[in-house]
Amino acid sequence: MTFGPYDYVPVLKVKRGEKAALRLVAPALRARISPLLEIVEWRKDKKPTLSAHLDTAFKEFGASLRGYPRCFLDARELTPHGQEAAEEVFERAAALGVRFIPVTGVSRTADLAPALKNRTNGLAVRLTRVEFEGGRLAPQLLDFVTSHGLAFSATDLILDLGPVEDMIEEGVAALATQFLREIPKPTAWRTLTVSASAFPRGMGVVERRSHLLVDRAEWLAWRNHLRQVKEVPRIPTYSDCAIQHPAGVEGFDPVLMQVSASIRYTLPESWLLIKGVSTRRKLPSEQFPELATLLVYGHLRSHFPGEDHCEGCASVKAAADGKKGFGYPEAWRRIGTIHHITEVMHALSLLHGS
Repeated sequence: MTFGPYDYVPVLKVKRGEKAALRLVAPALRARISPLLEIVEWRKDKKPTLSAHLDTAFKEFGASLRGYPRCFLDARELTPHGQEAAEEVFERAAALGVRFIPVTGVSRTADLAPALKNRTNGLAVRLTRVEFEGGRLAPQLLDFVTSHGLAFSATDLILDLGPVEDMIEEGVAALATQFLREIPKPTAWRTLTVSASAFPRGMGVVERRSHLLVDRAEWLAWRNHLRQVKEVPRIPTYSDCAIQHPAGVEGFDPVLMQVSASIRYTLPESWLLIKGVSTRRKLPSEQFPELATLLVYGHLRSHFPGEDHCEGCASVKAAADGKKGFGYPEAWRRIGTIHHITEVMHALSLLHGS
């Protein structure tokens, strides 16, 4: 159970829009996609108990993963709630019959024992930028493997650079290359993945009633540099956070904070961010179709590849043509995520054939 440099590991929050997106990715693409799914933090003001929070997280969870060979499952956002939270996450996934690989890390404690207990399909070790910058990553990693009796051939390494929205392509590539050089026995691990996210922390980078192109620096770094690093004997698998900053939006309160209607749309080398006005000034049900019209028929139409590109693009076209059901943010998180995953898979396929 392995994969290589032309597969894809999208890092997604376990939320309704993202789960729906996975269900709508073309079945032909799924065999080369191994999602890394993060259970989002539990907020008592939204759900009274952790169990209720996980009920929501695991609703339609199994159906969302049909056709995917595996997923990585990470409970690190539940760390404040101790070992029992991670245990329940992995137990629920196992009860659903999901083929999952539990994620832990060399500096993590709350989810370590539950992850080791549930390594029927292997174990993923997610290494962070902070651990790399600490200067002792190689011996720390080897000690971790030895002390827990892990086999390299059953262990997946994920080198997580985290948010890199403040870096250019060459900077991301340099950081990732240094990180890779610190990995002992790079060819021995079952899989080796480099993950990063250059997506902006929020849509505040875009002026109202306008659009902005933002470089996909993590993708450009992998495509133009990491595939060709001769000092590292293994091309890492590509991973990103799709159309969401790694921090997520769990702290956002739409009651207290203003939000504008917006579309996040992935292009071959950048994201096209299209923004309207505050939903307090104009209903999102009016704004989203107008923004879709700009992309399909308006001055941004050169960026639209057509409704046949993916299920997400079919929905963009439908919204622009006046079909109901696309007037709320979750729909556009689903649409944008489908399109992003499809765009990455198409790009990887072209590179693999080159």
